[in-house]
Amino acid sequence: MGNREDTKERILAAGLLLLAAEGYAALGVNSLARKSGADKQLIYRYFGGLDGVLAALGEKVTQDMTEALHNALPEPSERPQGSYGQIAQQMLLALLQHLRADAAYRQLRLMEVTAPSALTEAFAQARGQVLGDWVRSRTAGVPLPEGRDVPAINALLIAAVEGMVILGAVGLGGDVLDRQEAALNALISAAYP
Repeated sequence: MGNREDTKERILAAGLLLLAAEGYAALGVNSLARKSGADKQLIYRYFGGLDGVLAALGEKVTQDMTEALHNALPEPSERPQGSYGQIAQQMLLALLQHLRADAAYRQLRLMEVTAPSALTEAFAQARGQVLGDWVRSRTAGVPLPEGRDVPAINALLIAAVEGMVILGAVGLGGDVLDRQEAALNALISAAYP
């Protein structure tokens, strides 16, 4: 990798660290330059400014999500067959684990809600595409439950998972993670008996 690519990677890594640790408000050209050790002029040259960095961060987080989700649940041909509900349960638990592990994703998702812009819309579109492709690829050939609005149920369950992780678990004591998973399993079982 050349010097230009090394510098771009350092800037993006710094952006991910700032985003994950301090949120969107911490991102600025000066803070990126300090954190990455790169001259701020290079941020403008390589990314066109903060908007370009944010777009690249969105792409990186989406790529990481794609990889994590695809690795979390084998292709249909590589796993035992199960009902749609069983597969949905495995998928939602995998999504829950990924969201817990990826602080930058959580911050970008929160940014979609609190500071909507063309950049957050692009991230939302990419995120939606990744999730949709993943669900379709993992449930291919599995009969859908009759009498259920599967897309609406899946959207609500995904929103519940994201809400639990991004906004936190309000009113839950000690063993929050176990209780969240138990509650999610109960919701999935009710939606897909």
